[in-house]
Amino acid sequence: MNGDDNNGKLHLYEPVYSMYGLQIFSCLLIFALFLSRKVFDLFFNARGRSHRICGATHLCWLSLGAISVIQPRYDNDYFWKTKCLLYDIVLGILGMVTTVTAARDFPHRHVSNRVGESGTLSTAAIVTQSEMIEHSFYQGLNLWQAMFLHAVTWAGPENLRHSTMGKLFTLWLVTLPWGIRKLFPVNSFSANWKTRARKKPNEQDATKSVQIRVGTEIERKELKIINRMYQIKKWQYVFYKHVILHGLNISVALPRKEIAASLQNDDETALPLTLKWRVFWLCLNASYVMEFFMQTLVKRKVLSQHMMMSLQLILMISSSLAAIDAVLGRVRYGVAFISLAMNFHMRNQDIINTMCISVVVALTNRGSY
Repeated sequence: MNGDDNNGKLHLYEPVYSMYGLQIFSCLLIFALFLSRKVFDLFFNARGRSHRICGATHLCWLSLGAISVIQPRYDNDYFWKTKCLLYDIVLGILGMVTTVTAARDFPHRHVSNRVGESGTLSTAAIVTQSEMIEHSFYQGLNLWQAMFLHAVTWAGPENLRHSTMGKLFTLWLVTLPWGIRKLFPVNSFSANWKTRARKKPNEQDATKSVQIRVGTEIERKELKIINRMYQIKKWQYVFYKHVILHGLNISVALPRKEIAASLQNDDETALPLTLKWRVFWLCLNASYVMEFFMQTLVKRKVLSQHMMMSLQLILMISSSLAAIDAVLGRVRYGVAFISLAMNFHMRNQDIINTMCISVVVALTNRGSY
């Protein structure tokens, strides 16, 4: 449905094609779960019960979001806006709790995979505790960003939303968690398809990049596909960090002149309330938990490795399309590019890099108004 309200304001009711991919993924996964007849054992087994209950609740909450918090309403529907905010907060909390309880309830801290193998895609590996803990950091970032986007577009105090100093303060707050990133494990994407061979005695200092071969000869046939999927995941992460995260945060807090005017006149829907963003938000949060959950289903013989890889591919494509669709026209691409360039020049300095860019953008905006 494409329609205007009585005041002639256009609202985003057009189809979002990435949603179809998410629906296909969900239907196939639910069908496989019920076909296996292991639903009760997966979610209500006494071992790791707190994690299983949290996981079941999280899946139900994702489903509820797809049904009831997906279609944008009229801009003056304050109840619906509040419902979206509360939904996003609960979704973020459930994602973190599900991951942390998995790390606590199962003895994966004793798991140590061979170099070059990750438990999320390889049949010969198991998800490690460090991978779970690392995911909990990024799920916390998702929650923090959701609260930030709602605050700077409609939910925060007006003096915070319309003051340059207030906007810079909220940008500092939303970037602050990167200050504790070093306290969490780091699992490199590239380690899944290559590693640095250690030098042997009496060998020169130079190291050589070598390809990792995992599992049996049959499993090696899937190695190229797995490697390509991890390479896609690597670039998805780069896009996420510098476009969806730093780039979008700066762009929403310090928008271009025409977008700022549209938002002030209520001609433009606040980003976290648009259909495209809500579809993307579901895809992003689903991706974080499904990556681990589907590997569990492979180990429990609910899914075949081939079926899991196919579902991963559907979810990856849907998430990528949803991300591009959601930020198109909202993110300042120059800001995202500078964030990426500064990351190479000043690694692990996300707070400094983001605030430097934000101050420059704020000064540029002031000169253009």
